[in-house]
Amino acid sequence: MTDKKLVYICSPYAGDIDYNTKMAKEYCRYAMKCECVPIAVHLIYPSFLDDTNPAERAAGIQMGLRVLATCEELWIGGTHISEGMKIEISEAERLGIPVKRISQSELMEVNSIKKYGIWAERSSASIFGAREAWLKRDGKPVTFDTYKEAAHEASRLMNNIGTANVSYCPKEIEVKLEEAPASGMNLKL
Repeated sequence: MTDKKLVYICSPYAGDIDYNTKMAKEYCRYAMKCECVPIAVHLIYPSFLDDTNPAERAAGIQMGLRVLATCEELWIGGTHISEGMKIEISEAERLGIPVKRISQSELMEVNSIKKYGIWAERSSASIFGAREAWLKRDGKPVTFDTYKEAAHEASRLMNNIGTANVSYCPKEIEVKLEEAPASGMNLKL
């Protein structure tokens, strides 16, 4: 039996689902590194419930509240409090479960969010001259969660390249978390 604290992760889901899911995972990682056991129902229930269906959303909220009742604390992630989060926070307060907000500085101190990209280098032998830059799509660096993923893509690009004057290699990208005005936190590269 473990003596680690069971914490309920309360953060936005709807809206920018990809970003919110990524941040919920970061809040869970933060809790884990704080020697706690995180529970994030919004990372589980959408895999089998349709959040756009009011009946299924209500069922998910009710199931989440049941899970919350077993937790020792509720931790809030992000700056935006959604309607679902308001229900969870209210229930935690009703049950006497301590509520804690995860600040950006706490998250930064404990979680080193690593992202990896592909560094493209063009040699001076190229007719366009030497140049180095991140590989980009839609004006933004292409990012990967693991070095292995970035290395695999760099290798694929190298195998499909038509010139010896360009090379691709995986490289860590420095990621900074910044507060966003209303939708949580933004990852800035």
